[in-house]
Amino acid sequence: MNRPMGGRAPRSDGGVQWLKALLLIFVLVILGVVILAKSGGSTKTAGKSHPTTTIARSTTTVAAPVTTTTVLPAAQVKVQVLNGLRTGSLAGKWTNKLKTQYGYVTEPPDDATVRTTTSVIYILTPGYQAEAQQLANTVGLSPSAVDLTVPPPATAPIPATELHTANLVLVVGEELAQSAGTG
Repeated sequence: MNRPMGGRAPRSDGGVQWLKALLLIFVLVILGVVILAKSGGSTKTAGKSHPTTTIARSTTTVAAPVTTTTVLPAAQVKVQVLNGLRTGSLAGKWTNKLKTQYGYVTEPPDDATVRTTTSVIYILTPGYQAEAQQLANTVGLSPSAVDLTVPPPATAPIPATELHTANLVLVVGEELAQSAGTG
């Protein structure tokens, strides 16, 4: 029997040994990563600490802001009524109706500067959008009847003398002409 020097027979499982060694190294690396992760990532070597950078991920949930709109009572809202049709006493009738039936503070009625067949509400005082919507609802107009441009556009049919007297201006058009005297 021929034996190689050293008296040992050759092994045919050398590949298996390398595979076991690689597996052992892999397990040790994974173990090291897990230990480092649990210890917060800092390492101490020979009594000196080495700073490490930790990147933290945080998830922030932002709730939609809650907007509460407080609508002033009618008794605190000053309304100027203008007759957009410029015939009859529509502004006077609506001024009386807003004051007596709904409790608004009203300015003396007037005519619009130009004939306007569509009713519209203008906001003279910034921050009175909710009150304008409430006035539209009160008189039976759709929310789109409120012109949200503050101050009103230069084309608004509001006499210049009345641009600073009220919070809101109601221009009475055809939609409100029939219901001016009813209630």
